[in-house]
Amino acid sequence: MATAMSYKSPFALPPPSMRKSADLARVKLSNGSESGKMMNISCIYCTFSTPSHYFSIAEDQITSLNVLKQRDIMAKRGSLFGWCKANFLNFSSINMIAELRNNASRELESLGFPPSSAGGFHNRNEDSQRLTFNQAAICAGLYPNIAFRRSGEINFSTISNKKAKVHMSSVNAVKSQPLSNKCKVAENEIEFLLFGELVKGKTMFTMDHTSHLASPLPLILFCGELRINPSEDGKAILSVDDWLRFVCDPETASSLVILRQRIDSIFALMTSDPANYACAMTPQQNNVVETLDKLLDFAFMVYQKRR
Repeated sequence: MATAMSYKSPFALPPPSMRKSADLARVKLSNGSESGKMMNISCIYCTFSTPSHYFSIAEDQITSLNVLKQRDIMAKRGSLFGWCKANFLNFSSINMIAELRNNASRELESLGFPPSSAGGFHNRNEDSQRLTFNQAAICAGLYPNIAFRRSGEINFSTISNKKAKVHMSSVNAVKSQPLSNKCKVAENEIEFLLFGELVKGKTMFTMDHTSHLASPLPLILFCGELRINPSEDGKAILSVDDWLRFVCDPETASSLVILRQRIDSIFALMTSDPANYACAMTPQQNNVVETLDKLLDFAFMVYQKRR
């Protein structure tokens, strides 16, 4: 996803008469992820059919991932050029992104990180349909590029209090996508959006490389400085960098802060000794990873049931 974001979009600009077909191709490649980055990476394995219920959500980051995965399969079959043409993809751009990905993988291996082909909880290459970890990774990488909106609103508000909308190049701008319409969350809830860059237009700001964030949990566990503040009604307020505030039970707040501290310690261990961290992890740290896995899955599942 990182290499896909570092280069121009692999999607070619279609003529006006074929724009609808190009939009449908992007939504299909997104595989129901609500992320453009994942779409680009799935274009680098290939799926020939996408369940119709996947068309309800899309992400630019995860779409990038899907593009890259499908690209690899088509290249092995010798049908890459035709596949790119059918899906409105730029042949040169998708090959350049694939080469950048290979270079980044070799560089990480030279620093001691396990190869991408190795198994383990660090490797999610073969787990792209589990959007929980992908969304969490996108959230941690793009923060503080966060926007939000409430029920009935069309546009989003950023951390700097700027009004913005999804850029037309994003898969989330396609009319069939939820983020292109009015927000339909409950009155007491907020819908979050991650974005790569905020661009000033003629009338308002637009956001590119957008991804819908199903749960605010990644914001709490991976982003900013987490604090607990007391509330007058006996509740606790979890604040992220003093601008994102979540009200919850004091016990839940304490548990999340402790989990965050343990995740930070594991991340410090992994980055300090990438070649040997797996052997150095204690049973407690392995339990933290398992807990994180289940917690992210549960939060994502709750969101899916509400849709």
